[in-house]
Amino acid sequence: MKAVRLIPAAALAACIVLTACSDYVGKEATHPLYAKYETSKSAKSYREAAESLEEFLTICPKSPKAHKDAAMLYKENLENYPAAIYHLLKYLELSGETLSKQDQEAIRGYIRDCERMMFETYRVRNDIKLADDVPQADPAKLAAKNTEIAALREKIQKYIENEKVILAQNQELRDRLARASSTAAKPATGSAGMRAIEEPPKNTTSTRSGSVPSSTTGTPGTTVTGENGVRYYYVAKNDGLQAIAQKMYGKASMWKIIQEANKEALGERGILKIGQRLVIPPAPQQ
Repeated sequence: MKAVRLIPAAALAACIVLTACSDYVGKEATHPLYAKYETSKSAKSYREAAESLEEFLTICPKSPKAHKDAAMLYKENLENYPAAIYHLLKYLELSGETLSKQDQEAIRGYIRDCERMMFETYRVRNDIKLADDVPQADPAKLAAKNTEIAALREKIQKYIENEKVILAQNQELRDRLARASSTAAKPATGSAGMRAIEEPPKNTTSTRSGSVPSSTTGTPGTTVTGENGVRYYYVAKNDGLQAIAQKMYGKASMWKIIQEANKEALGERGILKIGQRLVIPPAPQQ
């Protein structure tokens, strides 16, 4: 009896993250590993074919076709009946709703055949006599083999449960990558439509008119007049350069005047901050 090869959880999760399973469901033949499986099977290199198919299933564990092909390969060519049962169960789980009742019963019949052939293999290899063969069959040996079969079934169930854990870990990794990508994709360039993104600093004061304070931040939405009549405006929530130009000049199209006068304060990224002080140059002569 050939043992089912269990792929380490970390390696399996990494493979699944790198390649989306849904990309190959229904298009299995387009993947190099699946093509290698078909070539090896045609050449009757069944063990190599099984290895290629198992590697493909680590990338695409939700492929019903791959599980069915693996089950037939293990049953018909490698006599690995526990592995065949496992893949038949996975095939039923993934395709059960799309199969007719007749096809579902056929798959269950394959499973029963595998269980019978698995027991028969043990019986022949260990020279166990069944009750039909010899009336005085040894009940202890039969009980021992039944226990062994039960243990094999439990082992198959553990494989299934282990796969569910790996898939859950894979989903968690996908979620983390999605959150990281979302954070990295936030806009970071200055423009006329940029909105203020930070809360105003605490304990700052400003008035609608008067001398400009030494601080470069103040009460959002206020204007002050500094020395030599220079006006300053403190950025409010949802302000953009166009909105500020509309307030200061009555024309949103004059936002570039404010941008040019505040290049140093805005920095390379041009992000407006709530409470930030902006210089408001005099409007150009018409």
